[in-house]
Amino acid sequence: MTVILESGYTLPSGDEPLTHARIAHSLNWLSGGTATASSTASGYDADAPLNTLTYERWKPTSLAATWAYDHGSAVECDYACIAAHTLATEGCTVKVQYSTDNVSWNDLTPATAIASDEPIFAIFEPVTARYWRINITAGTDEPEIGVVKFGAALQMERPIYGGHAPIKFARQTILRSNYSETGEYLGRTKQRTYLSTSFAWNNLTAAWIRSNWEDLQKGIEAEPFWIAWRPTTFGDVGFCQVDEVPIPQNIGVRDLMSVSMNVRARGYD
Repeated sequence: MTVILESGYTLPSGDEPLTHARIAHSLNWLSGGTATASSTASGYDADAPLNTLTYERWKPTSLAATWAYDHGSAVECDYACIAAHTLATEGCTVKVQYSTDNVSWNDLTPATAIASDEPIFAIFEPVTARYWRINITAGTDEPEIGVVKFGAALQMERPIYGGHAPIKFARQTILRSNYSETGEYLGRTKQRTYLSTSFAWNNLTAAWIRSNWEDLQKGIEAEPFWIAWRPTTFGDVGFCQVDEVPIPQNIGVRDLMSVSMNVRARGYD
């Protein structure tokens, strides 16, 4: 599971149920702030998780360790997302925290043993604060972390289920196999693995589309994004990109619209 919920999480009034997708994109996450870390290993950068380049990483020199984001002013958030990490490989336990004064820190999620290096989507009740951090409380070795974002998630108006291929199973692996002249197997090379699936929503109201979709379009044009398609049912989270911007269409019934998007996500083993 890579969806982490706040202990005792209660769905805020007016929020969509957690059977509806949550999306973290570049127009609803915090940006423009500064990063600090408890320590940083040689060859790594504490600023690396501020961008979405998955090959740039932060790594502490010892555990426990913290990576913190100072937004410069107080702002409301209800998620924290992590991608391109080795928290599971290194046996790490993590919790998300916030502070109003950069001195006293409050837990947003329980300390959670990370079971997979797939992307993480932590969901909590809205909190207004200036300082946010990832606290790695334990581990067998120091992990690498590539991308961290905090913000207020887009909540899809409708759920999806039938016809959707969960992203963790949608592996696209390019293989090169070698054979002898008589057909003997001589080995195989895995050239590339990535994840690829699609999301489709029907019967979205025109009012909801007009209030929410333009920001999503512009946000995913600019940067990769996280999507948790059914947070309380499955822990599948993708850190995705689109090659074509999803365009909603009127379906001709009661001022309703439909939209779909094809995504490609970073693979992991």
